[in-house]
Amino acid sequence: MPLFNPDIGLISHVQKYSTKDGPGIRDTVFFKGCSLGCLWCSNPELIRPHPELLYTRSKCVSCGICIDACPHGALSSDSDNFVIIEREKCATCGECVAVCPEGALELVGKEISVHELVAELLKDEIFYQTSGGGVTFSGGEPLYQAGFVYQVAEQLKRAGIHTALDTAGDVSWCRFEEVLDVIDLVLYDIKTADRALHQRLTGRDNDLILANARLLAMRDVPLHIRLVIVPGVNDGMDDLEARMEFITKLATVKQVDLLPYHCYGVGKYARLALDYPIGDLPECSDEQIEELRSSIASYGIPITIGG
Repeated sequence: MPLFNPDIGLISHVQKYSTKDGPGIRDTVFFKGCSLGCLWCSNPELIRPHPELLYTRSKCVSCGICIDACPHGALSSDSDNFVIIEREKCATCGECVAVCPEGALELVGKEISVHELVAELLKDEIFYQTSGGGVTFSGGEPLYQAGFVYQVAEQLKRAGIHTALDTAGDVSWCRFEEVLDVIDLVLYDIKTADRALHQRLTGRDNDLILANARLLAMRDVPLHIRLVIVPGVNDGMDDLEARMEFITKLATVKQVDLLPYHCYGVGKYARLALDYPIGDLPECSDEQIEELRSSIASYGIPITIGG
């Protein structure tokens, strides 16, 4: 991953009034850049650590204005007059986005200063206070921009605002050390207990992830462990029980969140001109998730469904 400027963050957006990324009503900041390539990723636009151009074919009226506006010759049209993006030429300057009359083109990834982001987050301070909520740093992997996260979180803490970090944990421990003094809660993903399966599903093994989870517990950091459940991939009871056995050894776990797989990200892959890695895999049924919840209830840790 590239080195990020600790004074300037690269984010996609701030999601307002979130209720699934920690306690209460929250603003969730989505950062660009991630080391993992999870086959089920619902935010593929956040994986690469730079701005990207998305194209929604269904919105396009084939007017050609964007093609004429591109100063780098990165846009052309196919035989049906729909836009083709030559991404190796695209400088993500945003000229095409500015002239598109139907919003078919969108630039994801914008630079923002510490002051600008803090000011935006403080606009919702009343909602945090009345609901017991706060701000969550998510992604992508927010810890690739740990210096920036620290500066924002430090100012939020001075204002009395609860902070949470949503991480996959696949980073050097020093990244955690940069921010933990200003983080109240860590939401931590454990995608599978099996090392080889983790490598196949995400492109990386889980050695570092499991080691960091242990270190967080040793540092007395409150944890919500998040278990994504993907049908036919990591939903077997052997794997789920292995994850729970690991989790029970982490003394600071406050709850476990079962996150059922959904296909919300399919359209985003198309807008990035990427193939969806797991095709038409069915979503989890409510009955399946309830059965899994019941099966792990005996571990004695509070369990939520959907975050």
